[in-house]
Order: sequence, then structure tokens, then C-alpha cells
Amino acid sequence: MPRLLSLFLLPFILSTASAQTATVSIEDPWVREGPPGMAMLAGFMIVHNEGKEARSITAAEGPDYDHVELHRSIMKDGMARMIPQKSIPIPPGGSVALKPGDYHLMLMQPKRRLVAGDTTQITLILDDGTKLSVNAPVKKGDGGMMHHHHHE
Repeated sequence: MPRLLSLFLLPFILSTASAQTATVSIEDPWVREGPPGMAMLAGFMIVHNEGKEARSITAAEGPDYDHVELHRSIMKDGMARMIPQKSIPIPPGGSVALKPGDYHLMLMQPKRRLVAGDTTQITLILDDGTKLSVNAPVKKGDGGMMHHHHHE
């Protein structure tokens, strides 16, 4: 009776696969333009987790970089320090903001000069093996905040 078994398993496999991809999504990704010759760039985004289980970002990669590291900036004794992270938690039903002064991606050894207006691909790898790829625009300064100010 192996045929019955596969018919029974197939819908289960399909439903888990589609449920997984839909639970975590990326909003408003951007990369801060660095000065010429900068050996690292910072990447920011908001990661939403609509699932019922906690997820975490355990790694990231991008074709334009030698490697990508997860970091968090913390203030210690009035100094901003970057602490490498093994993972960045995304609470269930919540989101985590990768933003200046907090969690962010360090995009190490860019293979090409990235300037405002370029886009660069970044892939997040989650603890369950899911890969999420986005094309992030490169912006100057604190780019994420710029478009919230409207001039009359």
C-alpha cells in the first residue's frame, strides 16, 4: 500500500513548504553608501515573522561581498561598540528592525563600488534553512529615514 501513503504525505509536504516561506518577510531593505575604498558596508531592513514560532537570522550572504556578518551596535561607556552576533532573533508574530545603532548586517569586502542608486542583492539564511533574498537599494547617510519627511 505505498501509494496510499504517498497520497497522504504529499499534501502535508506541500502545505508545510508554503507555510514556511510565507511566515518571514523583509521590508524596506537598504545599504548605506560607504566612502570609496571602504572595506565594509552596513545593511539594514525590517524582518517580519508572521509565524507562531520564533525564528532567527543565523547568516547572510550576497554576491557583491566576500562575506556578511551579523552585528549589533551597543552603547558602552558612551562609546558605540559593534558586537558580532551568532544570530538575530525574530519574535513570533513580531518583527526585528536592522537599523543604524542596533542590529545590522556588515557587508564585508565589497567586490564593486556601490553608490547611492545602485541595488545589491542580500540573502538572509534563517535557523530553519529558509533563504530570503532581496534587492536592497544603496542610499546615502541614514537613507531609511529620508523619505519620511515631506516638504510642502
